[in-house]
Amino acid sequence: MNILNNWKMLELMTRQGESLVCIEGRVYGSNPRFPTSSHIRTSPVTGYSMEANSMVITTRRGSEYLLGKPDQKQIFAQQRLMRRLSSLGQTSTPGFNELATEVTGFQDQQTQETPSEAQRS
Repeated sequence: MNILNNWKMLELMTRQGESLVCIEGRVYGSNPRFPTSSHIRTSPVTGYSMEANSMVITTRRGSEYLLGKPDQKQIFAQQRLMRRLSSLGQTSTPGFNELATEVTGFQDQQTQETPSEAQRS
């Protein structure tokens, strides 16, 4: 499988108003079409999966790329890509949904006495 390093997400709009997401970066791997370290732009991304801690994208042409290190200027690149693909309806393979299960805050809903309730007891 080819690896894309120094990658960034590109958001493109077709003349018909369709929103597309492509990835641009340096490709490394055994594909004879791409000499090592070639700079490429993928066809539109149609989905992704998570393998260990790495994201694998699938493109409209059926290619798969393992996303390596993002471009240094792209802060939270993988999270932004997952959110954008999710908003376009291009989601991960069935199973663990890393976006839906991301805990950003937790409040215990069990009954807890406030100081004023404790004084009434």
